[in-house]
Amino acid sequence: MLTLQVPPDALVTDGAVNTGFFTLPFRTVKMLEAPLLGGPGRLGKLRRRLRLKEWVGFGITHADLYGGILIQHAGYAASGAVYLYDRNRKEKHEWLVVDLPTRAVIPDTLWNSETRVRQGRDAMRFTHELEAGGRHTIQIECAERENRPGLQVSLVLEQDLATVEPLVVSLPIHPGHHTYTHKSPLRIAGHILIGGRRYQFDPARDLGNLDEQKTFYPYRSRWHWGSFAMYTDEGRQLMANFVDQMTPKGEPGEDAIWVDGKLEYIAAPEFRPDPTTRGAYRVEDPSGRVRVTFTPEGSKAEKRNYGLVAMDYEQFFGRYSGTIVDRDGHAHRVQDAFGALERMRARF
Repeated sequence: MLTLQVPPDALVTDGAVNTGFFTLPFRTVKMLEAPLLGGPGRLGKLRRRLRLKEWVGFGITHADLYGGILIQHAGYAASGAVYLYDRNRKEKHEWLVVDLPTRAVIPDTLWNSETRVRQGRDAMRFTHELEAGGRHTIQIECAERENRPGLQVSLVLEQDLATVEPLVVSLPIHPGHHTYTHKSPLRIAGHILIGGRRYQFDPARDLGNLDEQKTFYPYRSRWHWGSFAMYTDEGRQLMANFVDQMTPKGEPGEDAIWVDGKLEYIAAPEFRPDPTTRGAYRVEDPSGRVRVTFTPEGSKAEKRNYGLVAMDYEQFFGRYSGTIVDRDGHAHRVQDAFGALERMRARF
């Protein structure tokens, strides 16, 4: 059993990063104030600014639509990205909003704040109100262009901390590197317009997930990550989060399931690729609580190689099937639950 801590006033206290598993997201993070991550003085802070990778992202699941919405800041670059996949038409659309790193905003915490980027007429804004009602509002306007339709997003994603237990983890990666993440299931209301096509969201049917990340990654980084959220045949809310990254092996990480908003940490599952199908995986944990397969229907990829800086990233979207066993021993059937599974190899 993990010991969950009540978070202190700030993640970084007297230059040290508080480590462990916490009951709530921190109200103050300020990762750039950790001198052990990059060294002291102005030069150390500059190193931290260039090494810190931050993002706020949402996965959204609708009866006819699946996708990801993300705003990220890499220190030297900032952008917002949206991809949406119509599950019936088998159509994927993508939008990218590139902003100046000095102008884009990723807040220190999500208690009462905004995340935003803008490029010309294209704008993405997330309003976070964990203090008042527990919700995130997404507003996006992207103009139609030759290679993409117009996009309008107006969504309210509920994260009521009185009923939903968040995953809040702060762990070392390697000496001088650290990761802080905050994840949660969400219920979604509102609508998305792609061109003239409207998708209406119903919180009694449509679920999503939050991914807040602030990490000092090593120069050579890699991970696998997967997640899905669904209503089971029994009408229960089920979400899963799996990761294989650079935190200490054999120790607890950010692997977890939620049943009706109640968080359960699990042993780290193994990602086993299917050699016959690119992007297909079997995900299993050593205790037998996770036994799922992932079958991709498409992907969003970013591949760049500039010598010292390179990225080989691909997020597959598709269907999870199998079983998830909760702490009470109840096996929840997972049948064609739409979700994501991504892999990353990078030098940055």
